[in-house]
Amino acid sequence: MTDTKLPILLALDTSNQYCSVALQARGQVTARHEWSEQKHSAMILPMVRELLAQAKVTLADLDAIVVGVGPGGFTGVRLAVAVAQGLAFAMSKPVLAHSSLEAMAVSAFALGHYEVIVGMDARMQQVYWAHYQFIDGQLHTRTAPSLDDVAVFAEHICAINQPCAVVGNAPQVFDEVAHACHQPNIVIAGVDHSAPHAAYFFTVANPAWSAGRATPPEQVQPLYVRDKVAMTIAEREAK
Repeated sequence: MTDTKLPILLALDTSNQYCSVALQARGQVTARHEWSEQKHSAMILPMVRELLAQAKVTLADLDAIVVGVGPGGFTGVRLAVAVAQGLAFAMSKPVLAHSSLEAMAVSAFALGHYEVIVGMDARMQQVYWAHYQFIDGQLHTRTAPSLDDVAVFAEHICAINQPCAVVGNAPQVFDEVAHACHQPNIVIAGVDHSAPHAAYFFTVANPAWSAGRATPPEQVQPLYVRDKVAMTIAEREAK
């Protein structure tokens, strides 16, 4: 059976190489999740229109718009936030803002993992990461989205002494992280590690909506974590 009491939500994420859009309406979830080759801006609105038309839902029918605010690529994060704000302003709808890493954690939760670390390549030998727990079906943040050097992230994994799943592309990109995952209590979750999938936001957005945590669109801010996108020559030489 489907739950028709759930809010009607449109979710967006362009924090990574994929353009991801999902719609929850009348108890059904539909989604488009496509490699964008840095063409997020050309793809996102047509994808939104397609999902709405497929579900026979209009923007006016939405209860709120869900957006992945990062961390991730600066341009992609800004785009998703801007599109969410624009649609929300136009239709006088509130916004539910969630870290893009939450969607990745939920993908592991869906497979029965209740302790999850998300680690995504942030370039410059650094990792965007967060540590989550799922208790009674609710996501709890142990370590908020952060940016650290690869070694620091690997040390955090090594310090975990309970069963934990790792999600994200960090183990595939960095040998040091892959080595840290070779512990009896650590497992690489069997999920898509490439990018956040917008459909997974609904697991955290539905309780946030019920708790009244939707905000006016003007209050939504990108979650950059990093305040610079490149190192100076001296910084590169020091590395």
